[in-house]
Amino acid sequence: PAMASPSPSPSSAGHQRRSLPPSPAASSVGSSPTFPPRKRRRWGRPPPFLGLACYDGFYPATEPHPSAERAIALARKADFEYGFVPWVPEEEAWGWFPLDARDGRVLIQSKYFPDDPDGGDFPRPRFMNYAVCDPLFKRYVMLPPVPDDLTANEGSLVDFGLCLAPSQEDEADTSFRVICVARYSTKLVAFVFSSVTKQWGIGSSSTWSSLGTEEPPNRHGLSCFDCVDGCFYWTVPSADKILVLDALKMEFSVINYAHRVEDGFRACVAVDREGTPGMLTVGEYLGNGEFRFSRITKQSDGDSPNERLSENIIQLPSYYNKYFTLGAAEGFIFLRGIPEDEKVEDSSSEDLYMDPEEIEYYSLNVKTAEFEMVCAMDMDKCYFDVCPYFRFSPPSAKPCV
Repeated sequence: PAMASPSPSPSSAGHQRRSLPPSPAASSVGSSPTFPPRKRRRWGRPPPFLGLACYDGFYPATEPHPSAERAIALARKADFEYGFVPWVPEEEAWGWFPLDARDGRVLIQSKYFPDDPDGGDFPRPRFMNYAVCDPLFKRYVMLPPVPDDLTANEGSLVDFGLCLAPSQEDEADTSFRVICVARYSTKLVAFVFSSVTKQWGIGSSSTWSSLGTEEPPNRHGLSCFDCVDGCFYWTVPSADKILVLDALKMEFSVINYAHRVEDGFRACVAVDREGTPGMLTVGEYLGNGEFRFSRITKQSDGDSPNERLSENIIQLPSYYNKYFTLGAAEGFIFLRGIPEDEKVEDSSSEDLYMDPEEIEYYSLNVKTAEFEMVCAMDMDKCYFDVCPYFRFSPPSAKPCV
C-alpha cells in the first residue's frame, strides 16, 4: 500500500502570517554550554538541516527556511518511504517507519505489530525487525535479531530504545553502529550492533544502584532520547534525573536534575558546538509561550550534586496556545505548535472561531535563539517524535550505508 505523500506546503495565509516569526535576542540565551568537544566527525562543518523524517514520509524544510531549495531537491531524489527495503515479515508488514536519523542514515522499524499473546492493555516490550538505510542512494542493511543468549540472563524486559551511534573518525564511510539500550528491573544493558562484524554484542551494563539511583517509576521512555556530541540523553523515565550513555566509552551515568516541569511537557538536551566545556543546556517548554534554557554542569564525583549555573527564559511567538518539544539535534531544538482557533466575523457580526487547518513544526537555535518554521502539516500529523535529517546535498553527498 502507498504511504502518504511527503512535502506538504503551508497555506498562503499562514505562511504570510508566520514567515517572519519574532526571534528573541541572541543575548537572551547567552553562551550555550557543551561537554568537552571530541573528534567524532570527519567533516569540517556540520551538514545542513533538510527536513523531518516522520512515520508517513519526509517533510522537507519549506520557504522561507534557508535550506528549502536543497531540502526539496533531496525529497525528489531520496526515498523516505523506504520502498527499496523488503518488507519484514514479507506477508504481514506494510512498510517501514523511522526511529532515528544521523550522519545521513536512517534507522527504521518494520510496520508490523503482532498481537500481544497475553491480551493485556500494555503489551510486553519485544524486539521487532530493524534496518539501517541510506534513503538518498537507496542502500540498506537488515539488522539480525538480538541473540537470545545475550538476553537470557538479564531477566524480564521492561523497556528499550534503539539509536544510531555517531560516526567516529576511524570508521569507514559506510560502516555504522546501532545501540539498543534495554531496561530491566535491576539494570540497564546496552547492546551494540556493528556493520563490520554484523553481530550484536553487549557494550555496557550497569545496575541502578551502581548509578546511584533507584529504578525509575515510569515504565516507558527509552524510545525518546537526544544525542549531543556522541552522548545520548534520556530525560524520561525519571522525573528528577537525566540518564546518559557515552557512545564512545560505552559508559552509563546519571545527572541529577530536580528542575522538571509538569507532566506532558518534555525536556530535551541540546547544545551548540561553541559552548563552554563541561556543561550542557537543558531546554524545556514551560507553557504560556515560555521556553527555558538551563545550564548545568556534571560533577566528576558521583556523590556530588550536579550544579545548575544559570537559566534564561525566552518568549516564543504568541499566536500559538501550546508548543511541544520533540527532541534536539545539532544545536537545534524542534517543536510542534498547536495554533489558536482563528477568529472570523460573519455578516451578522457574530464572533466565530475556525479550527486551524495545519500544524507547524519549528526549530529553535540553542546558540542564537532564532526561531524558524520548518514545515506545515495537516492537522492529523500531530507527531510527538520526529527524526531531524541533516545531510550534504548531491553532488557532495556520498553513500553512507
